[in-house]
Amino acid sequence: MASEIVMPRMGLTMEEGTLVSWRKAEGQKVTAGEPLFEIETDKSTVEIEADKTGVLGKILVQVGTTVPVGTVIGILVKEGETLPAGEAPGGMQKDARPDASLAGITPAVKNSPSALPGRVKASPAARTLAKKLGVDLSQAAATGPGGRVVAWNVNTPSSAAIAKATPLAVRAAADLGVDLAAVRGSGPGRRITRQDVDQALRKPAAIPEPHAMAQPSGTIRPFTRIEQVMAERMVKSFTSAPHFYLHVTIDARSLVALRAQLKPKLEARASVHLTYTDLLVYFCARALSQHPEVMSQWTPQGMRMMKDVHVGVAVDTQRGLLVPVIRNADRLGLTEISRVLADLTGRARTGTLLPAEQEEGVFTISNLGAFGIDAFDAVLNPPQAAILAVGRIKEHALIDVGKIVPAAMLTLSLSVDHRVLDGARGARFLGELAELLETPTLSME
Repeated sequence: MASEIVMPRMGLTMEEGTLVSWRKAEGQKVTAGEPLFEIETDKSTVEIEADKTGVLGKILVQVGTTVPVGTVIGILVKEGETLPAGEAPGGMQKDARPDASLAGITPAVKNSPSALPGRVKASPAARTLAKKLGVDLSQAAATGPGGRVVAWNVNTPSSAAIAKATPLAVRAAADLGVDLAAVRGSGPGRRITRQDVDQALRKPAAIPEPHAMAQPSGTIRPFTRIEQVMAERMVKSFTSAPHFYLHVTIDARSLVALRAQLKPKLEARASVHLTYTDLLVYFCARALSQHPEVMSQWTPQGMRMMKDVHVGVAVDTQRGLLVPVIRNADRLGLTEISRVLADLTGRARTGTLLPAEQEEGVFTISNLGAFGIDAFDAVLNPPQAAILAVGRIKEHALIDVGKIVPAAMLTLSLSVDHRVLDGARGARFLGELAELLETPTLSME
């Protein structure tokens, strides 16, 4: 019996994935547990193993294509079995509808008998407004509960275009500021897909009289999925969250001495390499547990109060910036933090970090000290309300008990969402962290 191979959901926020490669060709034998295909999400690239043994009967989605979670991308058949006649074309959902509702996203209303005027599911306010504006409800998007047309859908200038777009395309267009009316659809029935929105965003605007302008040199390298999503999120973060910054320079002599003392012991006893980032995670987690308001997140409905101290660490990789998360960092000793962070960082750089390992962070640390940076201000990692930017430890002249002495100094910068925290609350947290780093005591286990 043939079975479907679908685009898997690899994390709580994953809605679509890009097929990077097929590890098998049509007609080749597939063994359960071996890599079958590779996908790229907005957070990482992941190998997906086959869950059954058989033969790859049909590839329905080609390499480089982005499809929603749950899309059937291939068909697996038993050895000696032929593909059933009339098999669904590539890219179709399990229920054979290319725009089936996924992850709570309601599909747009179609021009079908059930969507004729008077039979469209719509709120009373939407019907009243549609009658006033002369809008055909069957041509409006349906984003309300249970697939109902609501007043916002009727009052949207591009509602006709929205009705011809997939839910993912609608949301992407809203986030990126793309006018759906100007996008040409490539899906079934010229339906607008997420890829069409991305293509419209990359398409350069017409430049008058190009012959009068010098042509720039160089070539265009397409963005990776991670780069594209990171850019979208950073623009949204910087424009929607009012940032303010707090700075403090601490005496890091005790921190340097502590690392020098513990590093050989941890290497001998637990085979871990102690880094300053390990120490920062340890002490940030302790400070966060004393100042839980720093972990709060802004939502339109109210403040989301987070309880679990899940600390993210920004990691530079060849494919872009990734932020693996150390869960319940306040409950871990230094040895375990060092071991977990080394594992997450290593897999982030080899491309084997799972999307779920980058979710649910409540605070982020970005350490550029290894790059020789003295100090910098970081952009918030949404939906988090604070991020710590760390520079290098550098020797400066310090006045200590009336004498000028050389001392290792470290500058910290805290970027804060002013909707969540005011200056005094942010300052109290940063002051607590500075004190912990200047007079460090810890548990190694």
